[in-house]
Formats: sequence, structure tokens, C-alpha cells
Amino acid sequence: MRVQSTTSPGPLRLLPLAILLASCAGLTESRSGGVQDAEQEQAQAAQPAPAAQADPQQQGIAVLPAASNAAQLELIEEINRDGARPAGGPPIDIAPQPVDGDAGEVVELNYEQADLRLVLEELAESLDISLVIDPEINQTVSLRTAEDRPLSREDIWPLMRLLTRDAGVVINRVGNVYNVRQVSSPTPTEFVTQENLDGSSAARIMQVTPLIYVSAEAAIQVIQPLLQSEGDVRQFTINNALAISAGPQELERINQLLLLVDADPFLNQGIRVYPLENANALEVAEELAEILGLIEGENPSYQVRGIGRINALLVTAPATRGFDEVSRWVAILDAESQEQVEQLFMYRVKNLPALELAETLGQVFEEEDEAALPSLQPQDDGLAAIERQVNLNLVDNTEDSDGEAAAPVTLVASELAPPAAGAAPAAVSANLQVRIVADEATNSLLIRASARDYRQLLTTISQLDVAPLQVMVNAVIAQITLTDETRFGVDWSRVADNADLMPVENTAQTTFTPTLNGLMFTRSFLDGAARVEATLEAIAQNNEVRLLARPSLMVTNNQEGEIQIGAEVPIEQGQSIGTGGFATTNIQYRPTGIELYITPQINEDGVVTLTIRQVLSSVDSAASGVNNNPVFNNQEISTTVVVNNGENVVLGGLIQDDNENLNRGVPLLNQVPVIGNLFSYQRLSVERRELFIVLRPEIVNLNAEGGGVQYSDILNRFELVSQLFEDMGI
Repeated sequence: MRVQSTTSPGPLRLLPLAILLASCAGLTESRSGGVQDAEQEQAQAAQPAPAAQADPQQQGIAVLPAASNAAQLELIEEINRDGARPAGGPPIDIAPQPVDGDAGEVVELNYEQADLRLVLEELAESLDISLVIDPEINQTVSLRTAEDRPLSREDIWPLMRLLTRDAGVVINRVGNVYNVRQVSSPTPTEFVTQENLDGSSAARIMQVTPLIYVSAEAAIQVIQPLLQSEGDVRQFTINNALAISAGPQELERINQLLLLVDADPFLNQGIRVYPLENANALEVAEELAEILGLIEGENPSYQVRGIGRINALLVTAPATRGFDEVSRWVAILDAESQEQVEQLFMYRVKNLPALELAETLGQVFEEEDEAALPSLQPQDDGLAAIERQVNLNLVDNTEDSDGEAAAPVTLVASELAPPAAGAAPAAVSANLQVRIVADEATNSLLIRASARDYRQLLTTISQLDVAPLQVMVNAVIAQITLTDETRFGVDWSRVADNADLMPVENTAQTTFTPTLNGLMFTRSFLDGAARVEATLEAIAQNNEVRLLARPSLMVTNNQEGEIQIGAEVPIEQGQSIGTGGFATTNIQYRPTGIELYITPQINEDGVVTLTIRQVLSSVDSAASGVNNNPVFNNQEISTTVVVNNGENVVLGGLIQDDNENLNRGVPLLNQVPVIGNLFSYQRLSVERRELFIVLRPEIVNLNAEGGGVQYSDILNRFELVSQLFEDMGI
């Protein structure tokens, strides 16, 4: 007997013809036996269940009280089945049937170099069967039985099979006649499929068998014992088919075996889905598997899996095994326990206002048919209540949690801990019935629910009640005095060769000259602060740079932070006359100087989006407004930039011109023509100043392992920068 793969050398020359025959036969034709009936059952099972069969109890479905909604029950009804045994007829046996009265007959044999044809004829006569013997059979055989141990009639047929197999002779049964033929070569003389095997009369045949449900490797392991020494089987991995070389009767037995092996597992295996109402599906699956192992042994016929997302059990069993006992155990394990009794729990909110968290939960756990959530206002006792009957699925895309929330539940007025930090939250299943009350005095939530519902509610609460991300914005605000030699305060060509410039918004007609015209930022600032510091250091050597401020601002994610540097200037708004006739002047103070507004937004990849608004305002001393009020010069930059954590953003190009015309001298004499200049002092000065700001955002995550970037670490690094500027004399 040989088992060969298609990768082995020397394939049969006629194999391509066999494959062609198999492809012509197709995969959709039914096999012999009951395969066609099985496929019809599968097609019927795939049809939608009619409305008259909606009652799960009439269909034998494993359903616990209030297990699921109608749609889920209909799907479960289509899945559940007891399974049917694979179709297949009785095994084929070509052995002659015993004749009445011959059971006790014994035979003594004594042959010495006798012709095999003669021996077969005498043995066939003792069995009362008819033989057609091939004349090409010319082997001889020696055979002797012990005198005290003669052969019975039942032993003769196995003896004939043994003699013919050793001589390379095959016996085929055609009706009541046995054909004995010499096989000179193991090469098949015909190629057939399972459907046309009955019409073949060749001594050795190759049959191509496509497999549908089982792999070729698994099928070979099963059919190998049925192949004689001249038999051969090859597999075709690409189309999952077998090429079997054997005699016709061997192929018939192999085909019957394949009917059992290559069967639809969904039709021939029992399946039950048990939705659970009270217990956890994963815990019940472990307990039920242990129970079945104790009852049936180490390898029970029932297989149990827990489906945590829908809180259900999947149980499989061999065909017609039944699920009555399993259903009783599931009902016991899913019985209502202390965890289903409504209790009172207290959750101390750590990072959010309790009232805000209660309002968020109330908006989430809201029935679809209810009106909009009413506003949450404190009642007379300082508590705000929300009551919701929930029937929805909130599924997280993470694994189940092993956090503290799964610990045993304490009793009334106690607290179940949320999942531990870093633990993956579990999914929140349906049918939560909770009442949430926010206590503003203690910043706590009072939750009335069952222990099971409360534990699932904690999954959502633990993801909401976290410390918000923050951004430490380190800023350097400097002013550069410009001269004819230094037309710009910062040599932008040295900082970035391809800087993008945007226009500056001027809000007043002043002597401001936006020479640089804009805002500049880079992704990594090339060499980062190194280039800026090098430029500042070169300018500072001529005492042209004045450091105005080095603020550090911690801003919460999606909240606005503000930096203001300057003074407030009083402005007369008007006068009002009181009842006594006294006039009152209304004064309003307007801020001047530098205003910087920053709103950070952090995404999951650590990229920070900064919404920045920079305002530079000053009083124009050369002009006056209404009622001698001062005139204000304003410049403003508004933009949104995206930077990675720890990278730099530069705001610059706000240039201000201050013109001073000084004329001092001796009164009257300084006005005398020609000689008046001898008695006067005149000075005309023009000073240009540029303001620029360097921002460096760093994310502070208090929820990360180890606390993330610490606030103290950021301050220490920023102090080093401050010391650098002091050493530079800025």
C-alpha cells in the first residue's frame, strides 16, 4: 500500500484525465446513499423560520425566562438543532453467506506445490459458490492444516482472500458469481467518479473524489486501512480532492466510509445556544465544563464555550446526543442569586463633578422611546436623580476586564471598586436597570441597582471618571530692538529655509510696519531650539534682545488658557448725573501689552492641535481720541497649528515703529532765524521693535503608568532654559 502526495516524483501519466473527469462531475451532484437528503435538510434549515414557529418552547429550544428579545430568539431557533447521523448504507461484504446445516462442518487441507487454480476451485466447492477463474493464473501453493485443528467453514473464505492477495490475484463479486483475475500491473485501466463506479468492470480503477467538508489529509488517514497492498491514494490540495486507485469493491467500501466522514458538521452535530439572564457566560462555561468532565470523563462528548459579548453559552454534542441534561444544569447555574437583588452602592467620583457624570450617564442610559433627557437640577435635599430603564448594548473594542469590579459584591451603602488602572474594560451588556443620584456635597454617586448591573455600569464609569489630559505650554516672550544693521529681530532664513508666512491683521491705522507679514512654525523646527537660541545669542551680544517673560501655563485638554503681560489703561466711557445733580464719570479699564490665548486638543497619537490667538496692543502717544481718550494700536494673529508632543511653535513678525521728535532750547532764542539752532537741541529717533513668542507644548497624562510626564520635571527643564537666557544676558 502506497500513500503519495502530488509533490512526489513520477506521477501517473493519466492523472490529468482523472482530474478532468472530476471537474466534469462537479461538486454539486449528490453522492450515493443519503447525501442528497442531507443537502435538502440543510437548505430547509437555512430558510427563515415562519411566524407560526416563533414559540421557542414548541421547537425544543433551550430558553431561560426573559433571555432575549424576539429577534434573538428567532436567530437562536435557526441555530439550535439536535443533529442527524450522516447518511450511509450497510457495509459491503463479498463473503459468501453460510448455508443452513453447514455451520459445524470442518475441512482438512493438504496441498504440496499445488496449482492455485485447483486449490481455489476446491475451496469454492466447499463454500458452495461459483468461480470464474482467469486462465493466466499459474501460481502454485503449498498448504497443510494440523490434524487436531481442522478449519471450519467460516475460515475458508478468509483463507481464499489470503491466498489470492499474496499471489497478486483479486476476487470480485458479480451477482452470485465470483470473478478471480490476475493483476499483472498496479496501473489503473479505467478512471471513474463516484457516480459511474457501478458501470466499471476493470480489475483496478482510479477514482477522483472531491471533498467538501473534510480536508484531504484527514480523509487519507481514515481510508488507508481499507486499501490493499496495491492500493494507492493521492491528494490534490488546491481543489481538496483525492485520487484513489483500488479494485471496484474496495472503492465501494471507501465511498461508503467517505459518506460518513465528509458530512456537513452543521447538520450532523447538535448545537444549542443558551442566552443567560443572571450569571456570567464565561464563568458558567467553566463550571459547566467541569461538571461534564466529572460525569463523562476526561474528554466529554459535550463541548462548551462562553460568548461574553452576548452573555450566552454555545454547547455542541454528537448527533442525537440530546441536550436535556445540559439544559437542566444551565438552568441551575443561571438561577437568580444575591447579585440580582437590588442594592444601594456609593461611587466616589475622583476627577469629575458628580452632577456632570450623573447627567452624562442619564443621557447614555436612556430608552429610545423616551423624550429628551430633562435637565438635571439639584432638588431640595441637594440630590439630583435620574432613573432609566435601559435595554441596549454598549460594546467596547477591548478584551474582558479582570479588574476589581469582578470582586465579590458588598451589601447596601457599600462600593464596588472600578477596574484597576490599565485594565481593559469589559463590555456592557443589555437590560441594565439602574437609578443614579448625584450628591454634590460629597461629590459621589448613589446608585440603586443589582450587583450585576452595577458591576457592568462601573465599566462605563471607570472610562469616564479619569483625570483629563493636560498640556504644559512653555513660552518664551522676547522683544528685539531693530536697527539698520538688524532689519529683522530673528534671522528667519537661518531658522527655516521654507517658512510659511501668513498675513497679520491690523486693527488700527498706526505706524506699525508688518515687514515680516506673518506667522511661522515648523514641524520639528529643524534643529529645534538650537537655531533660535543661536540667533538670539548672536543678537543679545549687542544688547538688542529683551526677554519680557518666561511663563509656563498648564492647560486642560480642550480648555482655553490665557497669558496676559502689560497694563490696564483707564478710558472715560461717559458721565451720568445722579439724583443730587452730581456728575459721575464712568471709567473702564482696557488691557494693553501682550495677550496670548491657547486652546490645546490632544489626539490618541500624542499630536497636539493648538488654537492660538496672539494680541499685541499699545497706546499711541502721538494721537488722541474722543474726549482726549487714548488711541490704541492693535495687532492680532489667530491660527490653528498641529505639532507633535514636545515640538516648537514660533509666532513672530509683529513689528512696531516708535517715532520720537525732540526739540529743546532757550525760549525765544531758539526761534531766531539762522542762529536759533545754536540755542536749541533737536533729536529725531526711530525705534523699531519686533515681538516673537516660542511655544513648546508637552502632554501631561496623570492616567499613564508611572504618572506620565511629571509637572515638576517640566518645570526643572524650563528652569534650565531660563538660566540659559540669564547667562546670555537677556
